[in-house]
Amino acid sequence: MIFAKKIALLNSLAFALVLYSSTLTLAQSENKLPAPDFTLKSLSGDEVSLNQHRGNYVLVNFWATWCVPCKMEMPSLETLYQRFKTKNFSLLAISNDMFGAKIVESFIQANNLSFTILLDQQLQASNKYGVISLPTTFMINPEGNIIGELRGAEDWASPDNLLYFENLLKN
Repeated sequence: MIFAKKIALLNSLAFALVLYSSTLTLAQSENKLPAPDFTLKSLSGDEVSLNQHRGNYVLVNFWATWCVPCKMEMPSLETLYQRFKTKNFSLLAISNDMFGAKIVESFIQANNLSFTILLDQQLQASNKYGVISLPTTFMINPEGNIIGELRGAEDWASPDNLLYFENLLKN
């Protein structure tokens, strides 16, 4: 029994270390690569492309409902979205769930998320972006170039991140 508790504690500590070491802010890229365009269906069935958001800063977050770190960062993504949605900012959360819209929609409703959710069951967008782990997030500038990438969970509502976006979206 004691051994099981120690293993559980070690697993918790390892998970916390992974979250902490993921990087506390988006790593800025010196070489601004063009962001690959994609067109995916939203939960409402509308087709949404990245190019429709040109002119905005776009945070593209790849996630899944089975991914614990993804679920942990969703409330802070909602906070970030609510804070900056009236500026030139878009948030596209791309679900990698293989079982379709029903499970994703249930999660979104249960967590009161209002930003755009797109479905990537065939992993088309994920493959274009080279996503190998979840969550993975890309920051795209108004010209359509990738200016930052983060692999791992993040507290998007942290003071440092809110200040980063406040400065980025001053225009």
